[in-house]
Amino acid sequence: LAPIAGALIVLFGLHLVGWLVKISIRVGLVVGAVLVLAGLALSLRPGVVGGLKAVHLYAVAVIFLIGPVLTRWLNRDIHFRKLGGQPGPVSGFLMGFAFAFGWTPCIGPILAAVLAVAATRETIGQGVFLLACYSAGLAIPFLITALGIGSFLKFYQQFRRHLHTVEVFSGVLLLLIGGLVFANRLTWLSNKLSFLNNPLNAIEGTLTPAGKSEQTTETAAKQATAPDVTFQDLQGNKVSLSSMRGKMVLVNFWATWCEPCRVEIPWMIDFQNKYASKGFTMLGVAMDDDGKKVVDPFVQKTQFDVDGHSETMDYPIVLGNDDIATKFGGLIGLPTSVLISRDGKVIKRYIGLVNQKELEKEIESKL
Repeated sequence: LAPIAGALIVLFGLHLVGWLVKISIRVGLVVGAVLVLAGLALSLRPGVVGGLKAVHLYAVAVIFLIGPVLTRWLNRDIHFRKLGGQPGPVSGFLMGFAFAFGWTPCIGPILAAVLAVAATRETIGQGVFLLACYSAGLAIPFLITALGIGSFLKFYQQFRRHLHTVEVFSGVLLLLIGGLVFANRLTWLSNKLSFLNNPLNAIEGTLTPAGKSEQTTETAAKQATAPDVTFQDLQGNKVSLSSMRGKMVLVNFWATWCEPCRVEIPWMIDFQNKYASKGFTMLGVAMDDDGKKVVDPFVQKTQFDVDGHSETMDYPIVLGNDDIATKFGGLIGLPTSVLISRDGKVIKRYIGLVNQKELEKEIESKL
């Protein structure tokens, strides 16, 4: 779904920037048809070509097939006059509907982008939260405007000349987000913005005492003791984190369905190969709902390219659940990794796709 959702977001970004309307309907149909045929040809070949699958070509084809028609429809003006009779609650409510409908070119693309991103979230609650933020961002400015309509009208007269700039900026933002979703690299953005995480949501035990200033997530994490958690491995044996004291441990929360996790796994195998003899060990915590039934075949059979060699996940793999994740402070998303020192202290927490060189440098400096 990621390439399709990303392509739709890019489509609306191109609409807001004003580039989509420059593509004629005939050219769009021709280019779209060529991309569909290329996708069909690619689907007949196993694997990927140049990092692209058939679905990527189909997704881009959607932009050309429906984009030129859609952008012309969105750019239409519709006027409602004297809607709802005299001014009052009823007419205000109906005008709200008319306003939202008439402003579809402005609010629709952003809403479509939020819906597309929400559809890729792991839980309904996460999707609802994104939509709630969108709704609040749309509603609160209007509520504030209603309270100060006189001052707003004076401000609007001066600001209206900048509306097109705001629209273009929104379009560029959609193009950026759409490109990340299309390439399934949205976790790269979340990783870059990880410094925004509230330190109170970091690792269990890092809450700052009353009367003291809040610390950064990284500083607080360095002072935290890793929770004493007991896992179950794929053979049914109990594995406690405390039994690994004396070794540096990288606890990596992952899942078989998680594409960014698959990107990380070769690096994790490489870390295990390089540093196991120096007192380091990986610990992969599989968060699949189906547990051993899907994790065991994946671990046994899936091959990864590690420095030109095909290798399987040769480091310890255990089964995780929500209770275990909560003891580590909860998971914002997968993958999530926690680096623990030899004496059981949390060194650092990584949310999303890690930076391989940065993590390797961290491991080497602490071993």
